[in-house]
Amino acid sequence: MGHSRDPIFTVDDVDAVVNPELFKRGRYYFEEVWSQAAQDMVGQQDILRALAPHPQGLSLQELIEVTGINYQYALNTLKRHDVVKDTEGYWQIVVELFRQWVLQL
Repeated sequence: MGHSRDPIFTVDDVDAVVNPELFKRGRYYFEEVWSQAAQDMVGQQDILRALAPHPQGLSLQELIEVTGINYQYALNTLKRHDVVKDTEGYWQIVVELFRQWVLQL
């Protein structure tokens, strides 16, 4: 929690192996993360929906423009739980498969 780590897989690596079966198997994990985001801090699901179409991430200003609200506290909560990360001022979803799952909602 809160520890920086280098990605093992790139987006291209994930795209090469993603298939519907992976989403079925990972569904329970993804649903739990999604459910926790709904229960914890207001705005977390809005943030995830806004970030999902942007694998390169969004700046805080862009995120505010997309959502219409400054969810800094919710962002920090998601970051503490290793769901999103701030990379040089751009917020991104940490787990690529989860990002793609959110896109399908």
